[in-house]
Amino acid sequence: MTAPDRVFPAGEVAPLALATVLGGLGHELGHAADLLRRYERAVLARESVPDERPRGARELQLVDLVIQILDDLGPLAARLADEVPPGTAIPGAVLDQLRLDQLRTLLGGPTRREAPHSGGHIDVF
Repeated sequence: MTAPDRVFPAGEVAPLALATVLGGLGHELGHAADLLRRYERAVLARESVPDERPRGARELQLVDLVIQILDDLGPLAARLADEVPPGTAIPGAVLDQLRLDQLRTLLGGPTRREAPHSGGHIDVF
């Protein structure tokens, strides 16, 4: 028979498996790099780039630099997840400051949605 799961009082968050957090972090860093690549392709695909001065090209190179950083950090986080000793946990409160409930859930934390999800609909004002 297995022991019952520990019940945490209101306001206290269960510990999180560090490997789960790191694995989710690696996945999300890779996803962010993919989103930036899509943005970069969209900017480059425009017929007329609004800022054709050298400064505009440098700014676009900064997007590429961010992509490279994310491409390095994603696999690093995944590798760290593989190297963490089994059972290593961290306080669940480390995820409290995350604004995106989807990200918090992916990293192993509780979802605390206070408003309904928009379903991806974007309102244009």
